[in-house]
Amino acid sequence: MLDTMVKTKNVGAALAGLEVLHQPARGRFGSMAAYGPPGTGKTFFFEKLGMEEDYVYIRCKYIDTPRNLLTHVVRELGEEPVGVTGKLFNTAVEQLMQKPRTLIFDESDYIINKRFVEVVRDLNDIANTPIIIVGMDNLERSLKRFPHLYDRMRAVVKFNTFDVGEIKKLGKELCTSSLDESAIQFIHKSGSGKFRLTIDLFDLAQRLAKQNGLKEVTRDHLEAAYHKSKQKERMAS
Repeated sequence: MLDTMVKTKNVGAALAGLEVLHQPARGRFGSMAAYGPPGTGKTFFFEKLGMEEDYVYIRCKYIDTPRNLLTHVVRELGEEPVGVTGKLFNTAVEQLMQKPRTLIFDESDYIINKRFVEVVRDLNDIANTPIIIVGMDNLERSLKRFPHLYDRMRAVVKFNTFDVGEIKKLGKELCTSSLDESAIQFIHKSGSGKFRLTIDLFDLAQRLAKQNGLKEVTRDHLEAAYHKSKQKERMAS
């Protein structure tokens, strides 16, 4: 499958949000929130953004404390994380002021609490660095509990599941084999419009086309192979 970033509605909304985020108001940068149900491509988009645009991508974990979080930030900024929380924070600020970069905190639902919010707000305030907070469906509601951070949001972007039209567009741009209308409908229904499941079904279509010399993949081709793979998964578990 071709390795490319298709401009879906989610990608278009996220790029528009990033454009707003990186336009400072009176010389000050704010923050951006991106949220949505699991499987809608948030992590894929922001990880890829981190690699290609020299953003600092941090995946938050349930066990993270402010010190753990700042350790990750300092390490991703290219410095050896040493010292207590205050020293780590100062190191992060120094690095961001020397070389400004955008910070991305993914899976942030784990750590939306007062301590995390204060760390993020202080990084934004003191280093004047743009910050992106990424999480699940309830992220915006959680952030609203902290108006001193939420009021700094320059953009709020919701990622949604794919509709049939987007799956057809994705299939044309990502697959080297052709998918007929019945295959598109099957992928939409079976994948529930979710990014990861949709990509898995595209991969399955590609394998079927290659193994069987198919010029076009149909629902019949996909359905039989899909149910067979599900059966294998059930037996393995």
